[in-house]
Amino acid sequence: MTPVAIQKCQRYDPELVEAAMRRALDSLGGMARFVKPGDRVCLKVNLLRSSRPDQAVVTHPSVVRAAVRLLQEAGGVVTIGDSPSGAFNVGVLRRAYKVTGYEAVARDTGATLNLNTNSVHLANPRGKLIKRFEVMQAVVDADAIVTLPKLKTHVFTHFTGATKILFGVIPGVTKAGYHTKLQNVERFSEMLIDLLTLLPPRLAIMDAVVGMDGDGPSGGRPRPIGLIMASPDSVALDVVATTAVGIKPLSVPILRAAAERGLTGGQVSDSELRGERLKDIQMADFLPAQTSRLDLSRLPGFLRRWVTDQLVVRPVANPARCTGCGACFVDCPVKAITMSDGVAVMDPGTCIRCYCCHEFCPDKAIDLVPGRVSLFFTSKKR
Repeated sequence: MTPVAIQKCQRYDPELVEAAMRRALDSLGGMARFVKPGDRVCLKVNLLRSSRPDQAVVTHPSVVRAAVRLLQEAGGVVTIGDSPSGAFNVGVLRRAYKVTGYEAVARDTGATLNLNTNSVHLANPRGKLIKRFEVMQAVVDADAIVTLPKLKTHVFTHFTGATKILFGVIPGVTKAGYHTKLQNVERFSEMLIDLLTLLPPRLAIMDAVVGMDGDGPSGGRPRPIGLIMASPDSVALDVVATTAVGIKPLSVPILRAAAERGLTGGQVSDSELRGERLKDIQMADFLPAQTSRLDLSRLPGFLRRWVTDQLVVRPVANPARCTGCGACFVDCPVKAITMSDGVAVMDPGTCIRCYCCHEFCPDKAIDLVPGRVSLFFTSKKR
């Protein structure tokens, strides 16, 4: 069985985080089991956008710092990187690294911050849906990928963790193309599993000290969870993480897609837990995203698409909070947004309900408004 390590860590004090991460990795055989001296390691963080650490949107810098130190102890040569939403250029990266605190981590540890914005096309002959991906040069140049996902809910994919974090290796606005082509969350999830099979990380270490519930991955509420988790199997880690916060793993489209390919049975019992016992760390009041509460399973297949298009929650800019920055206008994959009198306006007929505008808005100005009929289908159970 695949091992998944769980360690308690209640605060982001650097020494506490490093100690918890060390215990987690020691239970897996130590960092040296995953990284050899001289290995060039791409440390893939969750860098959704320029966001302060206390907002719980990005991997906390204390977690990044601890991972860098342990990788360096094992002899790894570390480059910290990701491709945030929107433009993928040096200016955007420098600002994001500074705001998130990663610039300070690199300065203190000697790790490199990736500023290479080149991309490479990789064939993916084993892919079920996508046979060719465009990815960051930095991941191709690395000998090993280690990911640092943040435990968060997600308004489109329901949950984002160790599996979805790899979507960030697709550069900048290229991501929008996948939302345009794969408007159905099931097909989008198939793409994510294709990407995982092409670029499997050697190790995933999850920042669940403070996660996010509600309408994540950026518009929810920071939620103390108090855990550091790790595994060489990204899917197994997500199964344990979702279970820990009270989400049924197979209710998450990405994990259903993984199960259909035989990558998981969707049960914690598929893994060997090391460290904390699940019953001692499970949460009972973790809020799912609004979009994951719409239960369409009772509808016949021919009605599901209509219900999805017409009745699921839709994004609406709140004029009291919208600053007219234009981030949603630029990032919308189907150009469903216009700017009117300094406020974003969404065309419900064009909108594909990918919620990129909600995800990328720096001011949390995008509300998710449910349709009246959707209330009938909403399950009261998580």
